[in-house]
Amino acid sequence: MNRVLFFATLCLLAVMAGCTGAQQRGMQGNAYVSTARPAISMQAVNMPLITAGEGSVKLDGTGVLGGLSLNAWLAVYGKGDAQSPLAIVAMAEVPHGWYWDSDGQRPFSVDKGVEVYNNVGYAACTYIVDSKKDPFAAVAGLKDESKPMRWLVRGYDARYNFNDTKAVMEYREPLPENLAGQVTLTESMTDQLKAFEQRASAVFAVAAVPQNTSGIARGYAKNVYWQYLDQRFWGTVSKYEIFDTK
Repeated sequence: MNRVLFFATLCLLAVMAGCTGAQQRGMQGNAYVSTARPAISMQAVNMPLITAGEGSVKLDGTGVLGGLSLNAWLAVYGKGDAQSPLAIVAMAEVPHGWYWDSDGQRPFSVDKGVEVYNNVGYAACTYIVDSKKDPFAAVAGLKDESKPMRWLVRGYDARYNFNDTKAVMEYREPLPENLAGQVTLTESMTDQLKAFEQRASAVFAVAAVPQNTSGIARGYAKNVYWQYLDQRFWGTVSKYEIFDTK
């Protein structure tokens, strides 16, 4: 009897270990890796990793006091100076009872479309981002708030796991001088924008999880203003309606 109990305990521990090992999210080298749903690897290629990690973010406008708390993971790539491109890959999960209700295509954006990564369609658009209250301003090398800057951004969003999880990717370049007077983009599909969007498309690699998922590191992304990682970056959520059938 004791042997049976001992064997059953070992089996239970093995199952628990397997489940724990299967639910990992973090960094493997320069790539963000999720072995939970969705089981994918995301990274910016040919760009050095600046910082990466996980944290808690909050979405306003949800009716939740203090904002709806989300678990989020992100990785930021680039040279860490204001003159160089910046790339971000990120993922966030909503708590039980909520779902992502938007594809992330921003207001006042142009060149909206769909980009396919790893057989999944990512909603894409191009827009301008100001460094004021931007979560990645310090990572981009902006230490002086009195000297703000703006970026030209191509963003990509996809919803997974029945809209429980959202993946976001952004590629940024300093706003070109000929667009410096614009708060939002007023023209679409210009040669300048199309060239920028081609560069952005080639930056990201989304793939299946590697067979070897050992060495997944967890940490906290430094110099990221987590308080500004709100619905402007993630998009909006809704709460599932519960109908009383009595």
